[in-house]
Amino acid sequence: MAANSEQEAGVEVKSASQRGEKEVELSPPELHGDVEAGTIDKVLDTSIGAVDQVFTIDSDNSPFPEVRANVPNTDDPSTPVNTLRMWLVGVIFTMVGTGINQFFSMRYPSVTISSLVAQLLAFPVGTTLARILPVKTVRLFGKWDLVINPDHHFNIKEHCVVTIMSNLAFGPSWATDIIQAQVAPTFFNLDTPRAYQFLLGLTMQLFGLGLAGLSYRFIVEPPHMIWPSTLANAALFQTLHSRMNPPANGWTISRYRFFTIVFVCSFCWYWLPGFLFTALSTFAFICWAAPNNTVVNNLFGMSTGLAYLPVTFDWSQIAYNGSPLVVPFWAQANVFAGWVVIFALITPILYYTNTWYTAYLPFSGSNTYDNTGSTYNATRVVDQHGNFIEEAYKAYSPIFMPVTFALSYGCSFAVMTCVPTFVFLNYWRDIFGALKPDRKKDIHARLIEQYKDVPWWWYGVMAVIVLGLAIMVQEVFHTEMPVWGVFLAFGMALLYLIPTGSVYAVANLNSNVLTVLGEIISGYLIPGKPIVLLIFKFYAYTGLSQAMLFASDMKLGLYLKIPRRTLFVAQLTACILGSLTQNAVLLWMLHHVDQICSPDQPNGYTCPQGTVNFSSSVIWGAIGPARLYSVGKIYSGLLHLFWIGALLPVVTFLAKRRWPQNKFLRNLHWPLFFAGTGNVPPATGINYTSAFVVSFIFNKWIKGKYGQWWAKYNYVLSAALDSGLAVSAVIVFFAVVFPGVSVTWWGNTVQSTTIDGKGTPWKAIPANGTFGPTTWS
Repeated sequence: MAANSEQEAGVEVKSASQRGEKEVELSPPELHGDVEAGTIDKVLDTSIGAVDQVFTIDSDNSPFPEVRANVPNTDDPSTPVNTLRMWLVGVIFTMVGTGINQFFSMRYPSVTISSLVAQLLAFPVGTTLARILPVKTVRLFGKWDLVINPDHHFNIKEHCVVTIMSNLAFGPSWATDIIQAQVAPTFFNLDTPRAYQFLLGLTMQLFGLGLAGLSYRFIVEPPHMIWPSTLANAALFQTLHSRMNPPANGWTISRYRFFTIVFVCSFCWYWLPGFLFTALSTFAFICWAAPNNTVVNNLFGMSTGLAYLPVTFDWSQIAYNGSPLVVPFWAQANVFAGWVVIFALITPILYYTNTWYTAYLPFSGSNTYDNTGSTYNATRVVDQHGNFIEEAYKAYSPIFMPVTFALSYGCSFAVMTCVPTFVFLNYWRDIFGALKPDRKKDIHARLIEQYKDVPWWWYGVMAVIVLGLAIMVQEVFHTEMPVWGVFLAFGMALLYLIPTGSVYAVANLNSNVLTVLGEIISGYLIPGKPIVLLIFKFYAYTGLSQAMLFASDMKLGLYLKIPRRTLFVAQLTACILGSLTQNAVLLWMLHHVDQICSPDQPNGYTCPQGTVNFSSSVIWGAIGPARLYSVGKIYSGLLHLFWIGALLPVVTFLAKRRWPQNKFLRNLHWPLFFAGTGNVPPATGINYTSAFVVSFIFNKWIKGKYGQWWAKYNYVLSAALDSGLAVSAVIVFFAVVFPGVSVTWWGNTVQSTTIDGKGTPWKAIPANGTFGPTTWS
């Protein structure tokens, strides 16, 4: 079947002997399951055995061992994809999952149903539908065939499309956070038309699809753009749909059984750190022994400290920034180095020298503070419409940030210049090479050519239409966002598309810092407009983040050989349905839940994201970045990181040309160094040190010493740990957290009794009750 596919596509696929490479001889694999899975099983058996072999882009398999181990290099074009059962499962999962996530996103504590949960649930649901629906095809309008049920086997391609639809829709919609800030009585309490609310959501979500399609040949098609997180999905698909079981360094347990055991263990274990014994999550035993020692808690604490000691028994802490099992070790090492230099070394120096008055604040945290050490009350410096009142600001307080929070903004400044500079210097040949019609393609890109392509102009037209709709929304509904502001926001997303995508695709790290850049640009160019700031920064940020999400799913579709036009329609459908569902649920809640978004809401529906964005809109849109970062202001020194971020890639690029064999220089990746710690705060050192240890063990030591074991089980292990945790978190929430059940004992309260848990600062507030300058403007 695969050979026929290659002949139909006009693709010449050479065998290993034809390439002059060593043939790999394997023991006959133990095969189970149906005949349809047999070809794929044999291919993956061989790929796991050939993990140490060298392949090129012209080979009949991927040049990358992690791809070879999880993605078959064959395709059966007769496999049905565009079926009624696929659309039924996909649409239902999209709307139900999106609605649940939106409903609980407005509550604290909350729960999120991830796409991994959807991937697991879709398998039994799809299999059941395939068994009960009649095998039938219906002719529509005498022109189109609607396949109700082609057979009684829910196949891997249908499963993949359902998962992609869920993945696109389950994520957050930043437009709903803007609407919360505008409409909720606790915030701006404005009356906004329904049409505005729905169109704002659609334009924010859909622009990313246009960008992803335009960037396909740059960040999706090239084989070195592996998108590591998709390999965990691919491994789970193969685990559920095939029964291959080649021996791997003496291990003969099947992937399916291995996944089941790890999944059950992960599910059961999370009840301990997630509910019954939460101290296992933040296992800062040094702080427990010295709960009132400020320096010890600052350095070893895991709530508001640096977490020097990498001890945790909670996978959600280890995988806080994404599973380290899917991140290449060289990438994880760069991220860890960034944390060590910037946060483990520099922040203590800044803190204990009281730079920026940080010693009067908690060591780490994402809140802003006034000069009394209290959380900054943004409502004291604006009127009911969000307009800045300068006299009130002068009578109240300037803004102060914890040292890690302030430095995280500096890292964002470095990322803004570092990422495009680094990517252009190191990958400009690849970028321009992608424009060539005769560019080389790997086996997966060659196999997908047998399906009808999606013309680039489809995505271009979509981007233009969405841009026009976005301008119409601002003009018709009088948001005060200038037309040039819409062009600038979308232009920023376009400018960072390839640089950010290139980093994400090879290292599984999202270096999107357009929220910060959007806040700065809007704060300077459109001052005193909090709502405009939210719209501007989220048009820029969401456009780019959605493009990354669409591109990642396009890569998964490429790996599983999903026809591109079917994938296009599925992504478009999921995006529209997800946006409409999110807005519908939001509007219902805003008008039917008593005291919604109030801090005293009895059921916990306090709108945590809406609160954060309301405060940030006032701080950056009303008070403005000029009062924080302009020359002579408190945080102006951080602006030096703009030129530092641009200079370092140039220096190392020249050094690599001088010493091309230097391994350290070849692996040094400045975007990962600066952007890898982008989640600090609220992330702490435990999220980086533990991830580094896990990555070293599995992606360095085991990969090097037991390559076949790593190829067979590593990505399955990641999928099992993540999905077990995700399902367990949902069950824990609905079974005990939501009903209000709690367990009070030492193991759940010890952390809160320490200085780290309380967030107590190193210095006490002076006797006059305030710190910092006596006058400000």
